[in-house]
Amino acid sequence: MALKRLAAFFAVMACCLAAAAQTPPSGLPPLPKVSDVRLYVLDCGTIISHQPERFGLAREDVPDPDFSDPCFLVVHPKGILLFDTGLTDAQVGRPIYENKMGYEGQLKTVSLKGELANIGVTAPMITYLAISHSHWDHVGNANDYAGSTWLARKAEYDVMFAADANAVARKGYAALAHAKIQYIEGDHDVFGDGSVVLLSTPGHTPGHQSLYVKLARTGGVVDSGDLYHYTAEKTLGRMPPREQSLETPASRKKVDAFLARTHSQLWMGHAIDWYQNAVKAPGWYD
Repeated sequence: MALKRLAAFFAVMACCLAAAAQTPPSGLPPLPKVSDVRLYVLDCGTIISHQPERFGLAREDVPDPDFSDPCFLVVHPKGILLFDTGLTDAQVGRPIYENKMGYEGQLKTVSLKGELANIGVTAPMITYLAISHSHWDHVGNANDYAGSTWLARKAEYDVMFAADANAVARKGYAALAHAKIQYIEGDHDVFGDGSVVLLSTPGHTPGHQSLYVKLARTGGVVDSGDLYHYTAEKTLGRMPPREQSLETPASRKKVDAFLARTHSQLWMGHAIDWYQNAVKAPGWYD
């Protein structure tokens, strides 16, 4: 009799575990089901920086010299793309003096995991990971999303895993070396319908890319990554001195032509004057 009761107990437990495996994580809203493309702007931190001279600007040219550091999530009927992973979640709630990167401080008030959870998304749900480039403020949580297919450019991969790669940044993305990698070239149409395109915009780094999303109501938008940092770079025609002899001038011309041809908006993710007015998750653009 005791053995029968024990067998029945384990049978009930097995049923409960099976049910739990099919149940969404407790407290998460349902995963968005979309018929058109949806774009989320995620809070991935703030960079405290007061050296606009590094970007060809004077202090009086820049009303707010700090940088926003957003990530972007695209929900498409065929899958989900995460673009950039921001400052590491390990910094959430920590004082800036603990989070210095050279002359810049890193302020992190919410986690990327939390931002995603607020809209019903967890790491295993993300189909593709793409990064604008491999600097520390764009790859801080990349390890957490290495289970996605990484849409990578060989030129950027070579920088990321070179012997002299930045050790702090590399710690945040080391797991990508073992991810499922899909190498891409030129402008890459992510879902095959022209609505989500990774634009090749080298210069800031060899494999730098920008994100184009075509939305039904908002129209086309281009997040330019680090093609620009401050709005004044575009309005005053300035750029970081070190990039003047690189591919940045050509990439900016390319994006200008693309914006005109597609009647799209330019989003400068690092520019706080853009970010403060953006619709932020769990709100979205469609």
